[in-house]
Amino acid sequence: MNTIVKADKSRLTIHGIKDGHRYLISQQGEGWWIIPEPDVAVPKRRRKWNGPKRDLSEYLDEMAQEDFDLTPTLNKKVPPCRF
Repeated sequence: MNTIVKADKSRLTIHGIKDGHRYLISQQGEGWWIIPEPDVAVPKRRRKWNGPKRDLSEYLDEMAQEDFDLTPTLNKKVPPCRF
């Protein structure tokens, strides 16, 4: 069993834990392992997303003008999944 918990020193005192940090707790055999959660680095180059340029209905209308249809065809034989 593995779980991630946030340390609260007022409830449990384990030597070496820091209050407010997150730890991975795992049970192996008759004992427990407490491992600090690794820090995730924030990407250096991050662009801000301004939202979509058009609405989904506008894309679907444009595709419908090109004779695109979303209705399923049940008479086609589909090969079995290979995975």
